[in-house]
Amino acid sequence: MNCYIRLHGKKIILEKKTVSNKNLRNVIRIIHLVAAVTFGMYFYSPISGDQTLRLIIQFVTLPGIALTGIALWQQAYLNKILSRNTHKSTAHSAHLMPKE
Repeated sequence: MNCYIRLHGKKIILEKKTVSNKNLRNVIRIIHLVAAVTFGMYFYSPISGDQTLRLIIQFVTLPGIALTGIALWQQAYLNKILSRNTHKSTAHSAHLMPKE
């Protein structure tokens, strides 16, 4: 699907690039595993008492693990919602373009 933009009478075509579900799932899985390893290292490292490291774990790593876990669990539902929203926005924008 192509997106068209008119800029001073010139038509610019932007190609919509999509990521396959398998590649997206692999990226989310890697992020989830890296965050989980970071969380695990926090408990077994000698610097676990560091206040800065504790704040990073609390406000970055734990929410990251939760969000990527939910994304892995509900990927089909999230894709359905996102594709429905993009279809609505492209259908609406198609009506706004002037006819040639």
